[in-house]
Amino acid sequence: MSELSPNESSEPAASTAEELERAREELARQLEEACTTPVARGERETTGQLRRLDDALLAAAKTAEGMIALKQKARDERAVLTHVATEPETGEAHGERIREFRDRNGCEWRAWAVIPGQASTSSTRNLGDLRNGWLAFESLSGSGKRRLIDFPADWTTRGDAELEELLERATEAPARKRPPGTDTTALG
Repeated sequence: MSELSPNESSEPAASTAEELERAREELARQLEEACTTPVARGERETTGQLRRLDDALLAAAKTAEGMIALKQKARDERAVLTHVATEPETGEAHGERIREFRDRNGCEWRAWAVIPGQASTSSTRNLGDLRNGWLAFESLSGSGKRRLIDFPADWTTRGDAELEELLERATEAPARKRPPGTDTTALG
């Protein structure tokens, strides 16, 4: 099973990572420069020194904005890598790793394979029957989540009716435990 979870993390492309590292170094240099002004040392400052401080802080802010853009680019690159995997039999890239379909009752579902150990390096020893992965189903209306432990490797190529059959075999997934203070319904 080579399917990847939609939440899996991969390394961004080397060029983006290198750009981000250069920007990080430049930001550190700019902040160091701003911190060595007489203002930062608590000494009496001139108008010229205040202008140089303003320029240094503005340059650091622009560099920080660039870093934000680079981080978004890296996140986008990881998203592409998450949804494109290599087929073990052919070695070809296959981009369809998340499927959406409608069941006979009109409920829309999203399905994807979850393979423990691909998204992180955490241990899989306590997963029991789930240690080899499962096919996750999530209702797009938020009405339910299910998982199917033993699923066919070619699930992405199957029709909607066959996906619905797999959905019917799936068991209800328990609600995720959330740490205290992360209740998303209490926003306001």
